[in-house]
Amino acid sequence: MKKMIILSALIMVLFGVLSAQNLKIAYIDSEKIMAESKDTKEAQSLFQKDRDGWKKQVDDLDAEIQRLENDYNTKKLTLSASGKKQAEEKIEAKKTERKTLIESIFGENGRAAARNAELLQPIMTKLRNIIEKVSVEENYAMIFDASSAGIIWAQPKLDITERIILEMNKTE
Repeated sequence: MKKMIILSALIMVLFGVLSAQNLKIAYIDSEKIMAESKDTKEAQSLFQKDRDGWKKQVDDLDAEIQRLENDYNTKKLTLSASGKKQAEEKIEAKKTERKTLIESIFGENGRAAARNAELLQPIMTKLRNIIEKVSVEENYAMIFDASSAGIIWAQPKLDITERIILEMNKTE
């Protein structure tokens, strides 16, 4: 709560300084921009295809584990002790392989996180470049992000989100 009060006071002081100098300011909603960007939708589609492929790999392992368990349960009465042990070890090895696969894909530093970063990096670079271009063209001293800057209230006329979305969705 203290941080919000301090941030609000800082912003009010900043607005006072900016208006005294007749500097232009604006804000955007980066979450809305990302939600409405064609690039983001394309990246989400590509990521979903990758995710579906990874899910198929896990599903294939699940099916293999199920097959091994069913086979073991069918034959366990006729298997020797060493045969049972070997079958159980094979099942456990597949379960370990599944766990390792899931961690390598969906873990903290897994392929999913790397792929997501790879897909989003050019979009974020494009967004920064467009914001910079609009800032220069329109002579803005500052542009805030309402999604993360803690803006409690601002005049709607200062919102340039739609302009940024239009720039993001322009075909090159």
